[in-house]
Amino acid sequence: MTHLLFVVTKTFTKRAWLAAVLAVSLLVLGPLSLRELIYLLEGPTDSGSVNPFNFHFAFLATSWVTFIAVCLQTLQGSQQMIRGLPISSARIAGGLMFSSVGVVVLLSLVTNGLYRLVFFDEHWLADYWPVLGPLLFLCTLVMVGYHCFWSMHAPGFLKVAGWGMALGLLFYWFVSRYYPHGFAKGVVPWSHVTLTEFVTLQMVSLVAWLGGVRAFSNIRNGAAMPSPQWDQTQLWWTALITGRIPERMSVPLSRRMTLARMHWSGSCQRAVIVGGILFSVAVLIVNLAAAAMYDSSSPELNNLLELSETFQITTLVLSGIAAIGVTVMLAGSVAGTGNTEMNRCLAMTPLSDRELSASLFGNMWKTCLACSVMLQLALLFSYTGFLMIQGTEIVHSNYDMGEWLKQNLIYSSVAMIGSWILTANLLALCWTGRQWVCNTIVGVVVGGSFVFKIISQILISSGFNQTAQILEKIVLLVMTLSIISATIGAWLDADKRCLIRKRTRNAALCCSIAGLVLFETWVFRQTVVPDHWLGFLLIAALIALIVAPFATIPLALSWNRHR
Repeated sequence: MTHLLFVVTKTFTKRAWLAAVLAVSLLVLGPLSLRELIYLLEGPTDSGSVNPFNFHFAFLATSWVTFIAVCLQTLQGSQQMIRGLPISSARIAGGLMFSSVGVVVLLSLVTNGLYRLVFFDEHWLADYWPVLGPLLFLCTLVMVGYHCFWSMHAPGFLKVAGWGMALGLLFYWFVSRYYPHGFAKGVVPWSHVTLTEFVTLQMVSLVAWLGGVRAFSNIRNGAAMPSPQWDQTQLWWTALITGRIPERMSVPLSRRMTLARMHWSGSCQRAVIVGGILFSVAVLIVNLAAAAMYDSSSPELNNLLELSETFQITTLVLSGIAAIGVTVMLAGSVAGTGNTEMNRCLAMTPLSDRELSASLFGNMWKTCLACSVMLQLALLFSYTGFLMIQGTEIVHSNYDMGEWLKQNLIYSSVAMIGSWILTANLLALCWTGRQWVCNTIVGVVVGGSFVFKIISQILISSGFNQTAQILEKIVLLVMTLSIISATIGAWLDADKRCLIRKRTRNAALCCSIAGLVLFETWVFRQTVVPDHWLGFLLIAALIALIVAPFATIPLALSWNRHR
């Protein structure tokens, strides 16, 4: 029994390590890259003028969503196998729950430790960045989340309402820890955890563990059944969204359209629900929470432009996480058993490679577009909610609408283009069907970024600033030329194999040339533009990453189909 319990823990943690490394890398490299970009555009700023606590809640929301997504992705891949082990349900449920808590604790400590090395001083814990209280609450939230997840395998309307109220009270209790003197007073860091708070969290975790074990036992025994009212509503909703009306005559579909609909209902629909709807709700909740804490009577503490920038950064960060989530869900849509071959239904479909890739590529870009539009609508609703809370008169005298529109246009463009680049290029790697290719490229990029940053910091701290700048330019030159040459090679190979149409090739070429011409036009209008050639290469590499999936995805699917 002890050996099998070890198997449960080992199986869970073995499947979690790659997603955990990516999660920590995203949480650290994202803010670090943003800071370096600000330094590059605006020059060095006074670090003492920035209060890190202003970004504490955004970090908590982003890191918690990321860590829980890692646990869910790992659970999805291991739960089916673990259920069949000949041990009690209590041991399996406990192993999964406590393994998830251990993974979350480790990821949180590693991320906060890296933040201490990169961003904070030695007084971070006591002054502006609490760790113990939020970490204990996150562990409790994971236990409660497992209870909720397994309990909702037998859904019912009363159960949904009860869980909604319970989670609302749980988060209300957490937010109230930052307002020890009442919500009318200012927010302060939750730096000290009292004995009462500690015991409360442990009692909630104990109840969640007992409830989770019972719910998991019902699932394993086949006793988890939805309520009749829920069943009836689900049937009605399924008929509504699929359009299955008996009186309407069915229209025969082409093979390509039939394949596209099957692929959409099998994976893309779920990706839109998670990456679009759920993350849009998360954006709305985080932004409205920031809007509710805004105090118009203290403009020196609550700057309106900074609040708008908080909205945009939150949307930008969650857009990146949603893009990774969509990639994970779409990556397995073409894989067969054990990821050793392509899904037989796709591989044996009576379509050419070009028609197959066009169908899957069309579903992929529709999914990306739907998720990006939903996230941007959540940002728009955040501004609407802020105006409803604070009143429209707050923007009349303090807001430059032209600057606000320009700022939002930039952030929205970065979010949508960045989501496309991240999702499409990662899917091109995953859809090759070769795990070592994906692991090697991701490992080289992530590991190389860390090594380069460490070497650069060592050179700067040793006084070799000019050497660090030369090294940075060499690395950027190698990266941009590698991206551009790989994209050109992919397009030539795809065109040679007749995987793309001539119209697609010409459109990509025209768009690339137009982008470079627009950049040159913008450069000629600037008075001072340092490193013109480096900027030109960066723009060329960015355009290459945008158009590369139109060639790399058909190539990846063709390789996967005929391997």
